[in-house]
Amino acid sequence: MIIQTTRINRAGGVHYLASHLLDKTDENELIEILAGDRDALHDAQALASARGCRYSVRHLSISPEREMTPMQLSAFLRSVDTEFRIGPDRPRLVVRHIKNGRSHFHLAVAEVDPGTLRVLDCKNDYRRLEDLARRYEVEQGETAQPARAERRRNRAEGFSDTARKRAERVAPSFDRTALRKSFVKGGAAFGAELDRQGLRLAEGEKGAVLVSAASGTFVSAACRATGVKRAEFQKFLQEENPNARHSRNPLRVPEHDRGDGAQHAKALAAPRAPGAARGARQDRATDGNSRAHSRRAAHTGNGAQEPRGKGRSSAASIARTRERLFLHRLTKLDLDDLLRRAMELAASIMVMLAPERDRLAWRIAEAKRTQRQFPPAERIEEQRPTYDLTRRIRP
Repeated sequence: MIIQTTRINRAGGVHYLASHLLDKTDENELIEILAGDRDALHDAQALASARGCRYSVRHLSISPEREMTPMQLSAFLRSVDTEFRIGPDRPRLVVRHIKNGRSHFHLAVAEVDPGTLRVLDCKNDYRRLEDLARRYEVEQGETAQPARAERRRNRAEGFSDTARKRAERVAPSFDRTALRKSFVKGGAAFGAELDRQGLRLAEGEKGAVLVSAASGTFVSAACRATGVKRAEFQKFLQEENPNARHSRNPLRVPEHDRGDGAQHAKALAAPRAPGAARGARQDRATDGNSRAHSRRAAHTGNGAQEPRGKGRSSAASIARTRERLFLHRLTKLDLDDLLRRAMELAASIMVMLAPERDRLAWRIAEAKRTQRQFPPAERIEEQRPTYDLTRRIRP
């Protein structure tokens, strides 16, 4: 059984999930609603909006190895409810899809409980769901699926799908699975598989690489193609070629092009026997080097010319260096800020050395200067009543 879980973001809404579960009749042979309806998803969205949650729906995809009976499905869903304490009041939708003659199920549960407004527990949900799936496989006699750690160990790291497609474009017969199997068998099988695929080993910048035997174009790193680490592949090469044990890479071949114009490996000169004849260009280079050495030896031997820079004094250069350093630091300084800091320092020193009477007078003056001044209040004129009470009194 394979279980996958996702959380539906409230900002994105539940329309895509509703369409995926209920409306894709062209991709599924049968869509059967076992519990809930479309409104359950919208109720979950409304609860998440009222609670202010980031997620609104928890979606589980359940793919058993064999067909599940209604009792088996009900028992497994109850185990999910018990594990995550979902409760009977949360809006939910259970859908059965039949695709290519096989059934799989979808469970969509609201993240927020309508009664308590508590959010659904999501701590270590992947591990907990895997434990439920392994328990179901043991109880029902299904094939136990590999756990995440086992899949990670079996998967070769570092060889992406993009790199594989690039390798197949350069070498159409590139088969990584066959390379890995032949690598396990030994050096003879690995070499035969390289010949069959039209590949050869070369020295790259970071170890052995695989190149096309015809064009010398870079195909893949050898360690990645075989699914092992670089040190392990290097050890394999040293065991297959004991004479080159002290070499960084015993398989040294001419340079090749990676396809983008850059050289992926360095050209290596062929070994020469002692006293063997060399090309004219190498002879000229050697002759020029010997002449230069003889001229330097002659100048040094006769003493007519002193060694270069021997008679110069280093004091002048040191002085010029100090001057340039001082000017560089001076340009980096803020002179106004430096003057302000100096004045503040001088004022603080004067305050510390002044008599107690002067310091008190300065404090009073500073308090008066910083005291908030309020404008004088305007004079309120006396208001005379407009209604005379005595005019209604009869004589």
